[in-house]
Amino acid sequence: MKEILNNQYKNLFLWLPFVMAFGAALYFSLGIEPNFHFPILITILLGAIIFRYKNILIRAIAIFLFGFFYAMSFTHIINTPQIQNSFGATKVSGTITDIDYTTDSIRLIIRVSTEQLRCETLQKYANVRLSLSDTTQNIKIGDMINGEAMLFHPSSKYVPASFDFARWAYFQKLSATGFFKNYNITKSDSPQHIRTYIHNRAQSVLTDALVLGYKKVIPESETDIWKSVGVGHVWSISGFHMTLVGGWLFAIFYLIFRLFPKITKRIPAKYPAMICAWFGLLFYLCISGISIATVRAFLMATLVFIAIILGRNVLSLRNAALAFLIIFLINPFAVMQAGFQLSFAAIFGLLWFYQDKEYVKRTRLNKILHAIYLSFMTALVATIFTLPFIIAHFGYIPIYSLIGNMVILPLFSLAIMPLIMIGTILSLFGNRFLIGISDQVYNFALSIAKHITDLPHANIYMPHVSNSVLILSIIGLLFLILIVKSDYKNIFVKYLNCILCVVFLSVATIIYASTSRPLFYATDDHQLVGFVVNDKLQFNKAHASAHYFAFSSWYEFNDEEIKSKHTKYKCSKGICTYETQNWNLVYMQHFMAIFNNIEKVCRDKDIDYIVATFAIKAPNCHAKILENGLMIYPDGSVTKIVNQRPWHNLH
Repeated sequence: MKEILNNQYKNLFLWLPFVMAFGAALYFSLGIEPNFHFPILITILLGAIIFRYKNILIRAIAIFLFGFFYAMSFTHIINTPQIQNSFGATKVSGTITDIDYTTDSIRLIIRVSTEQLRCETLQKYANVRLSLSDTTQNIKIGDMINGEAMLFHPSSKYVPASFDFARWAYFQKLSATGFFKNYNITKSDSPQHIRTYIHNRAQSVLTDALVLGYKKVIPESETDIWKSVGVGHVWSISGFHMTLVGGWLFAIFYLIFRLFPKITKRIPAKYPAMICAWFGLLFYLCISGISIATVRAFLMATLVFIAIILGRNVLSLRNAALAFLIIFLINPFAVMQAGFQLSFAAIFGLLWFYQDKEYVKRTRLNKILHAIYLSFMTALVATIFTLPFIIAHFGYIPIYSLIGNMVILPLFSLAIMPLIMIGTILSLFGNRFLIGISDQVYNFALSIAKHITDLPHANIYMPHVSNSVLILSIIGLLFLILIVKSDYKNIFVKYLNCILCVVFLSVATIIYASTSRPLFYATDDHQLVGFVVNDKLQFNKAHASAHYFAFSSWYEFNDEEIKSKHTKYKCSKGICTYETQNWNLVYMQHFMAIFNNIEKVCRDKDIDYIVATFAIKAPNCHAKILENGLMIYPDGSVTKIVNQRPWHNLH
């Protein structure tokens, strides 16, 4: 056993970022803010323990706690000012610091005074994101804008382990979102930002998405098609794009330097070519919006270039772990974002699969067949390793993703990306010919994708994935990747990584399959509730602007497609009664409904739960009076949705 453990020492560093990330994920997932003083000091002390003590167990615990307290320290340092309530029409004036383009509007990031937002904070300025439907004016970063706007507090999560928009906005340093009803622009003398300049010159959706990194420029109907065929990642600038651009730049500069024998006699042409390609990728990173996936890809490219220059192994899990660690230290909240999880799941899976592959000399035909095989295996491995995260974040499985990757990705790699890159450069000089051709190729690729999505069962919608299931799945995949294989004849020891992977994934699958879905949902203020009738959701309201995201969250949790028209549950005079096999519930919508019926309902021994829009104090009531956001399961168990964190207006 000692020899087996000693064999794992070479991979101990690879566990470091993951253990740290688990600690941070625990902090971000809690419902109530931990009551620890001086988290920065605790973080420093834990860092000292990690370097001081050699015992693996003590180090592992210290690394986990370091991740927890590092995330807490980072959160308190961010300290984004927040509006206490959503506002109706209110005056807003400030400076435009960033511009985001969507299919039907412009979203402006505006730096405003906290006095305008009535925030309880010592900070003087805050950022708000406001949309403009009028896109006729040439707005640029640095302009002053003032007008009348609707401001909304970012919504908290409505179900456990789901997307928390308030948390995301907090770490994006956004104090509020909303839209302008009317506005005026005061032009500044500052030069136009390079991203805005390229956008205005190219006037291309593909340029906005594939070069400038804008997220919402592709129509949602088309985005759904790309996700269904498993190539939705092409609209998030990441390793796919960095690999193509880096390869093209390296090839161009390599050929250029080969033209100068005086240089190449002293130093191989590939070294200065790599340096120039790296600066090109840095420029691409800056104009693409610097998203987490793009930063990860840029770091990986940097480490690959360094490895080649130093003569080290390029396909190294250590490089991926180092990139993971750097991004975590820059922004620990990245571990909670879908882009980060999907990117690193794919890259670790592919590096694990290809790390032991050796070069074999092949004939020309065998090279073609081998390239097809590698394309298939790349798509397959990436799909397997990202599957738990796709289900967790998007709620469905794209059945034909392998076909999509094999058919669609070559079109993007060999045609759309080169055309749009060169076309964007030419558009700066007034030539949009190649952009027009790229649009035609894109429409051709879209038509193929539509045919694939029209196949039966293109998407299988899946129930919600709990944190425990996701964690078990991640641990199983980590055992497969990070446990060093042994040469022992004992089958259990030799394939320990595979066995542990299967065990953890099997437990995760059993828990996932045996978990029931709730029958009743309620927001924290009980203004909106949902009843499951014949496996379909019905609501007390057809519309609820204050809880807009609750509808989609509950649909996803109930394994339903998100609908634009919501079915209303039948209630009588503000009273909704809901009967199930194991328990009964009464929901009271209005004050008068509560005042006139509470005594009667409390005497009724058939009523198990009472949910109301106003607080009720009835200590002798037979039924249990429920508060806060909640879900009730078929067996009568209640899960409360607790939102008491710094990003939920708690300072």
